[in-house]
Amino acid sequence: MPAKIDIMSCNTVRYLIIVILLTILVISLTSKPGFSLEVGMKNKQEQFGNHVFDENIRTVLLRSSTWELTSPVFEQGSGNRLELLFDDLSETSRNFEYTLVHCDAGWYRSDLEPQEYLSGMGQGTLSEFDPSVNTTCDFFHYRLVFPVEECMPILGGNYVIMVFEAGEPNRPVFTWKFYVVENMVGVEGGVKQAPAGEYRETGQQVQFTLSYGNLDIRDPVQDLAVIVQQNGRHDNALTGLKPSFITPGRIEYTGMEEGIFQGGNEFRTLDIKSMKYQTENIAGIEFQNPFYHVYLKPDKSRETNPYFSKADLNGQYFIDREKASEKHLEADYVFVHFCLEQPYLLDEEVYVTGELADWTASSKYRMTFNTQKSCYESVLQLKQGLYDYAFGARDKSTGHLHTEIFEGNCFETTNDYEIFVYLHDNRSRCDRLVGYLPIIAGK
Repeated sequence: MPAKIDIMSCNTVRYLIIVILLTILVISLTSKPGFSLEVGMKNKQEQFGNHVFDENIRTVLLRSSTWELTSPVFEQGSGNRLELLFDDLSETSRNFEYTLVHCDAGWYRSDLEPQEYLSGMGQGTLSEFDPSVNTTCDFFHYRLVFPVEECMPILGGNYVIMVFEAGEPNRPVFTWKFYVVENMVGVEGGVKQAPAGEYRETGQQVQFTLSYGNLDIRDPVQDLAVIVQQNGRHDNALTGLKPSFITPGRIEYTGMEEGIFQGGNEFRTLDIKSMKYQTENIAGIEFQNPFYHVYLKPDKSRETNPYFSKADLNGQYFIDREKASEKHLEADYVFVHFCLEQPYLLDEEVYVTGELADWTASSKYRMTFNTQKSCYESVLQLKQGLYDYAFGARDKSTGHLHTEIFEGNCFETTNDYEIFVYLHDNRSRCDRLVGYLPIIAGK
């Protein structure tokens, strides 16, 4: 007698088969390139910065192509360009390419595809490079003037240029920050001594007004974000500033407790343009085959010193060699020996800082305590030029550097300030940089 077939069991099996097939279909669709949730999450959490991933890459500079002591800000429609310079200490030259990455106001990768923020091919080649000339340390010097039409930003915002060896776009040798401004918001402002209170004798206050005219902004407090930086530093930038007055098309940031920075001090200066004579802060120069070594005079803490006015570069540096016709090719790499007098070992780590260290607490710039000499010491290999520098201690809770323990704070100090205004554009799904103002305090 034939066996009876359980109709309910058959239906259940069919149902399970359909569910399995649909699951396989969904997995296959979502695992296609460009549609991976896992990749999307990683990209969203990828915060960019000025990072060098190849130990042979040195002295990365990204500034205006017309004036080297400026921030890397490209204004759309202005006709200006940026200039990227760096050295490669590899034994042979390499072929480098680059692309540009759009980021949000916090330097995380935007939720945009390259074709949404770049025109042209979306990447380019670094074809201009030359070997060093008459240097003890051989290198290849690379130069790129950009943006160009083959890789042109079409949206304002924070960007990084990502440089990689030809054919290896997923292995960058370094990334570096720059800005693209769409001037849609007017910014007016200034800097003054901090008002009465805790920071009266040590602080500076940045006050400013935004004018957005016909720009379609429904909620200016929510849709606009402002970041204020001092001397190009990202680690002590002010965010989350609260407006003091809001009127149609206009926002004022003039509150008594808003926009206050510690003034710091004028920077210490290092002049190593020549190896033939000693400049002001240099105790001695020695040639220890095959390189030059520069020994600085011991530095002392200036925490309690009164303010003393002096010209400086507000923490920056530029490359130069005395009597050189091609300074970037003829400037040599030398070892600089720093010494900071300190009677006892501090609880916090101590660093040489400034733009030369990108204001970071990197182990490369950490100083060690010499108990016999009662001082902190460090040796850095730097390219010849004129440098500003300072000493800082690393805050254990934030990881950021604070310099007041060695440099002091004075409201009279000359500092560079920059105001960046971002629009969170829901239609473009990104943060666009729509306003920018540089200010110099103390001048």
